[in-house]
Amino acid sequence: MSDTNLQFFHGFSLVDITATGKTRGNDPNDIERNQQRNWETVLQCISLRTQPLHIMKPQVYEMHLDEYDFGDFYYGTHNVWMWSWAVERDGIYDLPNKKLGALQTDFEQVPIITYLTETARFMLPIFYPYGSIKNIYFIQERS
Repeated sequence: MSDTNLQFFHGFSLVDITATGKTRGNDPNDIERNQQRNWETVLQCISLRTQPLHIMKPQVYEMHLDEYDFGDFYYGTHNVWMWSWAVERDGIYDLPNKKLGALQTDFEQVPIITYLTETARFMLPIFYPYGSIKNIYFIQERS
């Protein structure tokens, strides 16, 4: 399939998903390893339905949340991790009645490691893509 048929997505997270590349070590206090673990979790979740392509590692920015679609529980200025990827099949993350609904379902209540470099605090140590405690969300580029 040619790159012209690719569907592009962007993800936004308040959870520290820094891609450090550190894949060894068992020290539970190793921040770089735990950041990488969260990133690996994201990669696994976006890979449940298809093979992601052209993955751009997350970049972190200190941003005012008025510009973003996080839950009402979060406000003010926080670290926001942004990344992107592509897939070859249109609609792969959709549910019959909800655009990107399957992607949201795949991330719902997936465990995360907290107290890294995120500035937001979470009620529960999970990704949550809905409602007032939404700490991760996705958009699809218009083709």
